[in-house]
Amino acid sequence: MTKNDAIQPQVTESGMLGLALNILASPSEAFSAIHKRPSKLFPLALICLFTMVTMFWYFNIVDYGWYIDDTIAGNGSMDEEQQEVAREAMGSISQNTMMYLGTFGSVISLVLIYVLQAGYLSLASAINGDKNKFTHWFSLVCWTSLPSLLSVLGMMVNIAISPNGQLSVYDLSPLTLTNLGLQSSNGSVQTLMNSLNLTMIWSVVLIIIAYKQWLGSSMNKALGVVLAPYILIFSTWAYFALT
Repeated sequence: MTKNDAIQPQVTESGMLGLALNILASPSEAFSAIHKRPSKLFPLALICLFTMVTMFWYFNIVDYGWYIDDTIAGNGSMDEEQQEVAREAMGSISQNTMMYLGTFGSVISLVLIYVLQAGYLSLASAINGDKNKFTHWFSLVCWTSLPSLLSVLGMMVNIAISPNGQLSVYDLSPLTLTNLGLQSSNGSVQTLMNSLNLTMIWSVVLIIIAYKQWLGSSMNKALGVVLAPYILIFSTWAYFALT
């Protein structure tokens, strides 16, 4: 083995870490590197690993009976009868089972969302006639999701400072719109506020910038293409929430 062979893994790892830092500090440079080499494993593994560890930790320390009551009470879209049915259903699941469901379910959900995002962008790309394939968009979605690690780290801090196990799933992330001060008297809208956080918005903004850079499009077109599915989803949500 030559000296160059011995240091090659370190160089590769350093390159991945540098790219991760550039996503936060110098997005344009990062997007150029991703376009030339659409790697996926490093950011995807990093996000999945931290998410799994956090959710496993949370369901290990949470007061499970209290968690069930709090989760149901925090869902303002259910009436009393629906809440009772949900309480019985959740109570029939053991804490260990819920731990595994929460741990692996959260990661599966993330990967599915990433695939759907990349699939939509690759479809839009094909319609536009450019050469970017699914692998490019999936790589981009994975890398631009790295800001979510800030939310995960915030969750870890909250778990660490809640030794009695009575930490609401709604308070778990400090960066949700609800925990940043946005409130609504409408239960469905409040559920939406609980689901959205700043790092998700940050990731979408990064994808918009990358789309504009890769395709050389106008900002209006980049906004329209990237935000179209979000506008459709939230418009539908708002319609049913407010009617």
